[in-house]
Amino acid sequence: MKERIVGSITVIILLSVVLILILQGQGIERIEQYNQQKDAIVVEGSETASPSTFKWVIQIQTFEDYQQAEDLTKELENKRFNAFISKKDIAGKEIYRVRIRSRDLDDPIETTTRRLARSNYSYEIVPPGQQ
Repeated sequence: MKERIVGSITVIILLSVVLILILQGQGIERIEQYNQQKDAIVVEGSETASPSTFKWVIQIQTFEDYQQAEDLTKELENKRFNAFISKKDIAGKEIYRVRIRSRDLDDPIETTTRRLARSNYSYEIVPPGQQ
């Protein structure tokens, strides 16, 4: 009987602490920041991009419409690819290139290309000088 009372009191105290933190807004701000960062899509201009520090880059598709590029990028990110949009101006017309890059220098390209093939994405490996 004592154990049930002690257990109930412990649960009530824990719930109270959690509710107090939530009602004061602590923690919610961090969750919102995380969600914003997670939903943010990286758009790089080809003129301002620094020399590549990534081992490889794969181009998936090119669009004239930013929204289409953003939709594909989100789809790829949901499948755990390191996707981004590269913006380029060609003859006064902006194009948006959806690309995937290595997460670090040890990330093998073969794993990513196999995953892309299994998901029926067509792709092109971008040579180092054109990244």
